[in-house]
Amino acid sequence: MNLNDWTPPCCPQCKADEMRHICFSHVPSWAAFKKNGWYCDSCKAGPFQLGSVTEQDAAKFSKKLNTKRRKHEAINRNPRSA
Repeated sequence: MNLNDWTPPCCPQCKADEMRHICFSHVPSWAAFKKNGWYCDSCKAGPFQLGSVTEQDAAKFSKKLNTKRRKHEAINRNPRSA
């Protein structure tokens, strides 16, 4: 996959350009697989299934995008506790 000139989608809720894909599991039969998807860093909404890409393709793409992030880094849904 080529990541040149690619930008993440906008958030469907707040329209911020701060979406990221998180892959919790690559195994479709695991419950964590349902949490795979796009999450908004701005309003903390998600998971969203955006576009016409299969979840398997999105998971592969996510691994390329998140190589510098810690494995399975989650969004803090309660900023007051941070």
